Amino acid sequence: MTNIGIVGAEAAKFTPDTAAKAKALIRELLSAPDAVLVSGRCPLGGIDVWAEELADELCIPKIIHAPEVNQWDPPGRYGFKARNLDIARDSDILHNIVVEVYPLGYTGRTFMICYHCARVPGRDPEGHVKSGGCWTAIKAMECGKEAVWHVIA
Repeated sequence: MTNIGIVGAEAAKFTPDTAAKAKALIRELLSAPDAVLVSGRCPLGGIDVWAEELADELCIPKIIHAPEVNQWDPPGRYGFKARNLDIARDSDILHNIVVEVYPLGYTGRTFMICYHCARVPGRDPEGHVKSGGCWTAIKAMECGKEAVWHVIA
């Protein structure tokens, strides 16, 4: 079995076109005959949820690290930081699917660069919208795992 981590941007950062491209990519990533999905059930939807839905459709086993609370690192609770570290550790390879630009009408917080990628020599902090998936991919690399960025245009 190959544990394929799939993380990335929330649903609001996608247009219908970029969402369709992302779902096609997820389907391709899960096409390996021995694939097991590893993801995190983002409460904002998007890549994590789409990957879970496609894994169900394709009858692919899943390891889902859903946060207990919607906070980064709450004392004594399972938040986003612990969830992301578990995804990084449980993945044999981690795919981070992000978008190149914010969609028109996006009302969430925006950043000029991906501050996660800005901290890593050789990573392009300007070629994509910031995502917590970048933090998870970087942690996977620190665990000696392969991490692949997919930027949806």
